[in-house]
Amino acid sequence: MAQFYEMPAISPTMELGTIVAWRIPEGATFESGAVMAEVGTDKANMDAEIFDKGVLIRHLVAEGDEVPPGYPIAIWGTSKDEDITGLLAEFQTRKTAKPADAAPAPAPAPEAPAPAPPPAAAPVTGKLERTWMGKPTHLLFSDPPGDLRFGVASAGTSTQVAATPLARKVAAELGVDLELVKGSGPGGRVTEKDVRSAPPKGASAPAARPSASDETVRNTPMRKTIARRLLESHQLIPTFFLTATFDAAGFVDLRADLKDKLPDLKVSYNDLMILAVARSLREHPEINASWGETAITRHGRVDIGVAVALPDGLITPVLRAADTKSLRQVASEVRELATRARAQKLAPEEYTGGTFTISNLGMMDIEHFTAIINPPEAAILAVGSIVEVPVVAEDGFEVGHRMKVTMTCDHRVIDGAMGAAFLQTLRKYVESPWLLIV
Repeated sequence: MAQFYEMPAISPTMELGTIVAWRIPEGATFESGAVMAEVGTDKANMDAEIFDKGVLIRHLVAEGDEVPPGYPIAIWGTSKDEDITGLLAEFQTRKTAKPADAAPAPAPAPEAPAPAPPPAAAPVTGKLERTWMGKPTHLLFSDPPGDLRFGVASAGTSTQVAATPLARKVAAELGVDLELVKGSGPGGRVTEKDVRSAPPKGASAPAARPSASDETVRNTPMRKTIARRLLESHQLIPTFFLTATFDAAGFVDLRADLKDKLPDLKVSYNDLMILAVARSLREHPEINASWGETAITRHGRVDIGVAVALPDGLITPVLRAADTKSLRQVASEVRELATRARAQKLAPEEYTGGTFTISNLGMMDIEHFTAIINPPEAAILAVGSIVEVPVVAEDGFEVGHRMKVTMTCDHRVIDGAMGAAFLQTLRKYVESPWLLIV
């Protein structure tokens, strides 16, 4: 018997799913556990499976369509020749159905007749007499359009353009309309140079450069979720910022030594920072916490979210129990999580449930920035690049390495002194990174 295959809720925060690609074509048979479609959620692209065997009779939505969980997206059965007329009629009904409790829309109020346009104002013109450089002058004006012209009065006419005699002579020879020439001389006076650089009468104006057209980019479920959650965070969480500058020479030296002596161990500055933050959080459980209306939860596990940029957004895969791992484990697991995040292949449990987040733009030469808290976490650390700076030495100056970090704190959970103490501990691990490998 033919039946609907409905969009599954394959993410705990999923409100809409996008059909990225159908994996089973119409008319094809499938076994239990087959992937019906690749579905884009608010966090990643995931496989929508079917746990029956049969034949896919009809796709009800196209690739790129966005529907909520529970919405029919396909019809399947035991034979591709089954009658699906009733299901198609039901599908059309569900497509056009309105919520039962929705109040009927009020009838539009009759539109009031548009007021008659006011009578056009009569043009206002005039002439202001002034003296310029010892000669009587006039300023002609009109409204509309409010055009102003400046000229030197003469016995013959009061409307001629202010221009030098040589400019008038050249204009007559070249067929240039002085009315169209913008003067560069004193008071806007037209000079010979202005005339020679102006187009002659009848010359067509240069073709207008075609303007670039706007591009409308449809918001993906991920983009919508990012917008909603970060807006809520920005509006609802009272935040403050703490910035510290660390001596990063230890990071630079340790990474160089590891690269030289253990070339198979691929360790980044971000890996070192993740481990340093994890160890610091273990010493400061008041930072590894979340706000609740009745109580603050201090988490027993240190689960660090690591922000990873995607083409259409951002995702934070979570490194579980980061404080218990070795540097080698951190480097390997973070690299694997980032690779799967960019391929949008993370499972929901791999990007939810973090207790603290790190956002690192240092690899993009950003020295300092602030980040928005990822609720329900109480803080996020923004990590800048390591820069070379001159530092005072015994014999003068030498090249040093400095790194800025800024922690955004939820003031409901963290006070200034608490956050400062955490950054002092973090400084210890950054400036003496050998502590991370003992």
